[in-house]
Amino acid sequence: MLSTLRAYFEGKKELFDGLAISHLEQDWEHYPVIQLSMGGKNFRDLTALENHLNNNLKSNEAILGVIQDGEDSDTRFFNLIRNAVAKYGRNVVILIDEYDKPMLDTRHINNELHDGIKRLLRGFYGCIKESAEFIRFVMITGVTKFSHVNIFSGLNNLKDISLLPEYNALCGISESEMAEYFSEDMEFFAERNNITPEEASAEFKLHYDGYRFASVGENIYNPFSTILAFSNMAFGNYWFASGTSMHLVEELKRNNYNFSKIGKIRVTADELMREPSVEDGPTALLYQAGYLTIKDYVSGFYTLDFPNKEVQSGFYNDLVRLLVPVSSTEFSGPLLALYARECNVDAMMEMLQLGLSRFNNMEMQKPELEYHVKVILKALLMAAALDVEGEVQSPAGRIDMVLKTSTHIYLFEFKINGSPQKALAQIDANDYPFRFHGDPRPIIKIGANYSTRYRRLTGWTTLSI
Repeated sequence: MLSTLRAYFEGKKELFDGLAISHLEQDWEHYPVIQLSMGGKNFRDLTALENHLNNNLKSNEAILGVIQDGEDSDTRFFNLIRNAVAKYGRNVVILIDEYDKPMLDTRHINNELHDGIKRLLRGFYGCIKESAEFIRFVMITGVTKFSHVNIFSGLNNLKDISLLPEYNALCGISESEMAEYFSEDMEFFAERNNITPEEASAEFKLHYDGYRFASVGENIYNPFSTILAFSNMAFGNYWFASGTSMHLVEELKRNNYNFSKIGKIRVTADELMREPSVEDGPTALLYQAGYLTIKDYVSGFYTLDFPNKEVQSGFYNDLVRLLVPVSSTEFSGPLLALYARECNVDAMMEMLQLGLSRFNNMEMQKPELEYHVKVILKALLMAAALDVEGEVQSPAGRIDMVLKTSTHIYLFEFKINGSPQKALAQIDANDYPFRFHGDPRPIIKIGANYSTRYRRLTGWTTLSI
């Protein structure tokens, strides 16, 4: 996005031939552009950040043909803005990418270093405020939202577009754009995978659609994953392959996050855009990092959930690897999903049994153990990209877990050191199936028991209605 903006402000009209902007813009003026990136480096001390800032400025000086002395980064940035304006006779455009990377890198190293990083960046970014009369346009991007007061001190004229409906589809592919620009690709993809274009389109939607960044607006596809799927002619978790979420999952585990409640979270706008902190509740961080997205907005509250199958299965695959050391040769998510779709209950439970048998619970007491057993079972099913929900409210109680396929609904109840029969009896006693009254899909009730002595499921019983 920033490279496109750079080309536009540098007046490179030929790069936009055939696009709407080529006739919407008449003047195509050339502005000097200063482009900075905080990515591509780990910041473990203040010297590393200062050197990185100076190297960024040195590159911009070379591109703009502005010669400066090697002063500190603040002064150098301040002077570069003015010298560029003096040379080109036009105000500068400033584009900053991953502005928050140094703060993310140091957030959990130690408070003193993190505060030092913030002070350094506050002084550096403060040059923008001091140079307002020399600036044509500024665009700042990052993964997370940090308070303007903390980082962009005094920059009250910054416009935060994070939740504005008109920018919702700025970086994604909308449904209408998929239909207009990718119809031939979809047909070719379907032919190569021996499915119909309609089936291919439905699978693309399940895997990569579902993002929304405003209270209203259409859902958008992840462009990175969508284009790679077309390029490779195969579905895959491409976004997760580009950068694992394991560090985030580990951080959540260290802070005893309740993984069973990660989906369908209701928050206000203030909670959604607060400065991210796992300790104060990870919802803002999960949203700002792309793991949760807006699914609904009613009466001032946003409902957040996983955007699509790619993110859900990728996140829970990382959770499974963290909690259960099961090798890929032992556990197969696609096979587990196949068993669920084919209603092969015993094979599905045997696969879940395998995951639970690798879980070390020797030091856990019953309440903690029961929670972890349910989280692992849910994680194993989620990693298989299945539609699973834990702790589902019903009129007479909470169902431990509900799994839905296109053909069936599974209701799970688990006991610790009890019996499958008691678990099944609880489903009937609380009439959990009533929660799904009117759904035409057959319901399969599964009662299972987990033994702390044997560290595995010691039995399960099922009943179809």
